[in-house]
Amino acid sequence: MKNALILPASLIGAALMLTACSNATDSADTGTSAVVQIVEAPMATNDMPMTADTMKVETKTKAVLVYADWCSSCKILDPKIKAVQAMGPIPGVEFVTLDYTDKNADNFYAQAAAAGVEAAVRAELDGAIKTGWLLLVDVDDARVLSKVTKADDAALIAAKIKAALAAS
Repeated sequence: MKNALILPASLIGAALMLTACSNATDSADTGTSAVVQIVEAPMATNDMPMTADTMKVETKTKAVLVYADWCSSCKILDPKIKAVQAMGPIPGVEFVTLDYTDKNADNFYAQAAAAGVEAAVRAELDGAIKTGWLLLVDVDDARVLSKVTKADDAALIAAKIKAALAAS
C-alpha cells in the first residue's frame, strides 16, 4: 500500500518540476523567470542604492511632528513633511507624530515615551505643549537638535533633517 502511494506522489512531483522548468524556459526570452525576477533596487535620497545593509541603518534621529487636527500651522507643515517623505527614505531617520488633538497632556507625553523621545520633548516644550512644529531629536543624547516650522519649505526641511542626522 505504501509503495502504491509513493509512485503517484513521485509522478506528481516530477510533473510539477517539469512545469516549473518549462515556465522558466518560456520566460527566458524576456529576462524574467517564473521563480525569480530581477528588479532595479530603489534609490535612497542620497542616491545610494537601497541594499540589505542600508535598510538596517540604526535610527539616529527622530523627526517628531507635534500635531493636532485643529492646529492651523500643522495643516501647513504636514503636507511639506509628506513631500519630504515622498522623496524617499532617509537612512537613520524615523518620522514620528505626537497627536495633541484631544489636548490631553498625559496622552501626549505617553505617545512621546512610547516613541522614545519623552525627555527631549519635555525639555524642549518646557511644560507648554505647542503644536505645529517638527522637532529633530538626537536619539542617543535625547536632545532637540533643530526645529522645523511652517515657514520652512520642503527643500529646507530635508536639509535640516540631513544636518541633524549628520550632527547626531
